[in-house]
Amino acid sequence: MVRWSIATVLLGGLLVWAGYETKPTLQTLSWTDLSGKRASLNTLAKDTKAVVFVTLSSRCPAVPRYAPRLNTLSKTYRAKGVAFVGIYPEADETSEKVRAHAKQMGFKFPLVLEDAPRLARALGATHIPQAFVVSPQGKVLYSGAISGVAKRDVGQAYLQEAVGAVVAGRSVPVAKTTVVGCFLNLPEEAPAPKAEQVTFAEHIAPIIYSRCTTCHHPGDIGPFPLQSYEDARRWAKEIKYYTSRRLMPPWKPQPGFGEFRDAFYLTDEQIQLIARWVDEGAPAGDLSKAPKPPKFSKGWYYGEPDLIVEMPQEYELQGVGGDEYRYFVIPVELPENKVIVGIDIQPGNREIVHHANMFVDVSGRARQLDAEDPEPGYSNFGGTGFIPMMMLGGWVPGMRPIRLHDQHAVALPRRFDLVMQVHYFNRGKKEKDRTRVGLYLKDRQPDHKPVQLVVISNRNINIPPGERDYRIRASWRTPADRPVYALAIMAHMHLIARGTEVIARTPDGRTIPLLRINDYDFNWQQSYFYKEPIELPPGTVVEAVGWYDNSSENPSNPSNPPRLVRYGEGTYDEMFFIFMAIHDPKAQSSFLIPAGS
Repeated sequence: MVRWSIATVLLGGLLVWAGYETKPTLQTLSWTDLSGKRASLNTLAKDTKAVVFVTLSSRCPAVPRYAPRLNTLSKTYRAKGVAFVGIYPEADETSEKVRAHAKQMGFKFPLVLEDAPRLARALGATHIPQAFVVSPQGKVLYSGAISGVAKRDVGQAYLQEAVGAVVAGRSVPVAKTTVVGCFLNLPEEAPAPKAEQVTFAEHIAPIIYSRCTTCHHPGDIGPFPLQSYEDARRWAKEIKYYTSRRLMPPWKPQPGFGEFRDAFYLTDEQIQLIARWVDEGAPAGDLSKAPKPPKFSKGWYYGEPDLIVEMPQEYELQGVGGDEYRYFVIPVELPENKVIVGIDIQPGNREIVHHANMFVDVSGRARQLDAEDPEPGYSNFGGTGFIPMMMLGGWVPGMRPIRLHDQHAVALPRRFDLVMQVHYFNRGKKEKDRTRVGLYLKDRQPDHKPVQLVVISNRNINIPPGERDYRIRASWRTPADRPVYALAIMAHMHLIARGTEVIARTPDGRTIPLLRINDYDFNWQQSYFYKEPIELPPGTVVEAVGWYDNSSENPSNPSNPPRLVRYGEGTYDEMFFIFMAIHDPKAQSSFLIPAGS
């Protein structure tokens, strides 16, 4: 599937602007731009068919996505009687910030700062960026998005269509559209302190620092930092919106299906506290009493790895667009008597890396394939081209690094080839990538427990267009003569997947719930580690089911109208894989266990 930047995926679920009432004062509004020039709708009426107001912000990560389009539209329609005005209405904007941001974005149209909050209120603005096409008489002809952001609407040029209609003397075809972007924070006086008031220092900082900052700090996947009161206040509306809908933190497992280590969810009480804090004006409280924000190692989640391996050289995609599977072969020699207890995979270019998997080859076949291909690595669509001894792990959007606990380890031969499978999806321009892997090692001990990886799958996927509840099933039976222990679990599907459930049925009739996800999202895939290993008795059957919605009602469906979807490794194909890390007491090393059709 198309891998959208982490910033776009987070902004994509924001609140739809629900309505607009024309403000009778719009016609009389006036403003002064950053150059000191005074203007109003009245003064522009003689030579202007419409004025386009666009809310902007130096802090909102959605603005750079639209800047090139705004620059093109303003240049195209300036000579046709349409004036563009950018307004920076947020409370913490300064002239220096706005000028620097405008230069970075390449804006050539007038920009308003001092009068921007008044303009935003008169327009009824709620988001950034949000466009308003206003007639010289003060009538709002269009309000909403600059263009489509949802995958199925990405080609919709809403603002351009509205402006084009005005210039041609026609009615605007769509007067209102969904707004996707950052919530607008207008200047306002903080409310007077109240008794038992919810404050950042006392109530909110402990939640933010333990549940949000781990991703929202420089160098990690969060699109903006949450490391201080000022950060939290600036993004307070977004925090309330996402937490109240349980979109953040992105914890997918349903209660009652496995107890997991490092569970990243908020309680109902915490969500209510956040909502109260935002509704009361996000008061700071006594910041001297707030907990210290956590500190993070730069570059690697668990600190500097014991061994870093990377693609032998940078790989350049030629910009033809579409999917490309590339395998890079990296010889690895572990230090004497070491086992692997953690792995951190860092894509070199997250804009084009759809996913990356790490395989172990001891046969030499991957080296042969690499030697036969003149480019770095080798290309293979439909499999690795060899039989892997083990899969060390993978990276997909939302995945966190993996660290094993309690004497569990990946035990491999000292020398092997790490084969890095990278699935690229390119949108038609030249890009470069050099993905790297950090391995965390420990001395091999007699009591170390080698970990195996069970891959439960079903490739017989054939989802008709319009099918709203397509089910696919797969299973695996544990050895008949001994118990094994489930350590972790992960589900991998693609774009139209909606959920999955995994249970274990024991020979004595018991049912052990292992995982259930009701709102599967490709952008938030994680490995979930159980708090304690789960014993699966001899002959236990692990049953997995996944369900898919290939209808137009599925907002994640990239095809409208829907099309037939089959199994495949391409962006718009589907998959069903359940990866389960286990420990088999009889095993002396780590290896891969394929299960399914």
